[in-house]
Amino acid sequence: MSTTTTGRLAGKRTVITGVTGGMGRVACRMFCEAGARVIGSDLDEAVGRGLEEELGAAGHDFTFKAADVTSEAEVEALAGFVRQRWDGLDVLYNNAGIILGKPLLGTTVEEWDRLHAVNTRSVFLAIRAFAPLMGAGGSIVNISSGGGARAMRNMSAYGSSKAGVILLTKVAALELAPDIRVNAILPGTIDTPMPRNFISRVPAGGEREAAWQALGDGRPLKRVGLPEEVVPLAIFLASDEASFITGVDYFVDGGRAAA
Repeated sequence: MSTTTTGRLAGKRTVITGVTGGMGRVACRMFCEAGARVIGSDLDEAVGRGLEEELGAAGHDFTFKAADVTSEAEVEALAGFVRQRWDGLDVLYNNAGIILGKPLLGTTVEEWDRLHAVNTRSVFLAIRAFAPLMGAGGSIVNISSGGGARAMRNMSAYGSSKAGVILLTKVAALELAPDIRVNAILPGTIDTPMPRNFISRVPAGGEREAAWQALGDGRPLKRVGLPEEVVPLAIFLASDEASFITGVDYFVDGGRAAA
């Protein structure tokens, strides 16, 4: 049975980017379970269609639309698709992102530009394209990172791209008020394929296991997080329960920001 008429996000028209990754797939499922009608976007057509079939079989209102969120033309086309489908939008969840760990002096211009295109420019393009579709009560939720709020070795491109999301969130919150709220979530290490692939460069065996364990041990709660511990905050910020919250960045990092 469809859940689109009940739940915290009952009937809310929602766009989620980066839906074929670990966090994105969970976000689509949980937003749908909360009652949202979701259009999800990413590059991988085959994986996206599989997600569409999976959520549709569960009775959810989910549509996949392939798009490159770093492309102005493709983001505008996605906005046109949304306008044609719904004639408006309630929630934008900017989830797409990539990571790179490399010394500053060893980072290429191409790597730098790619990180900022996916992590920062995509948020700018999406806000610019979708905010005009949103009326009073609209909500934009941007995924930044704890790495955008504190300096870490070998993370110049990643950290600066995510820091940009934090400030862009605050500026957008000022400029789009009072009708549209804009907030950011700053996850720590979350157990998804992206950090797992990042750790995969460490030699297999004990060293790799130790490196993964260290990611959790470095925070007060002594573990990495799960997507299911991040997405509920996005659902809250997208809901009417957060109607007096805007321009805020929320850490979901097991206490690392306080350590």
